Amino acid sequence: MEKQPYYIQIANGEIQSKPDVSPWNFRIFANEKEIHDLREMFNAMNGADSGTFWRAHLPSIPYHLDADNDQYDRRMMAVYDKVYELGDDEARSHIKKMRNEV
Repeated sequence: MEKQPYYIQIANGEIQSKPDVSPWNFRIFANEKEIHDLREMFNAMNGADSGTFWRAHLPSIPYHLDADNDQYDRRMMAVYDKVYELGDDEARSHIKKMRNEV
């Protein structure tokens, strides 16, 4: 399968095939299967985000002791790993810089 450019907005989980449709963070090159996998990863991240919403209403549970937040964080890191794998040089450089700042 031939890879095509796609434009990714991490915050809202958007994957666009044209750069001028909406704001984007990263350009990647992917085939249909890879885009499907990335969409599934965004869906899983959004599902985990719902759990963090409910936890936010329980101030007695600290963020660092909450399994929903841990799950969301793991899924977000997996998305960044995939974007790093498929990304152009600029995307890889930016993600590498983000990792070094943590």
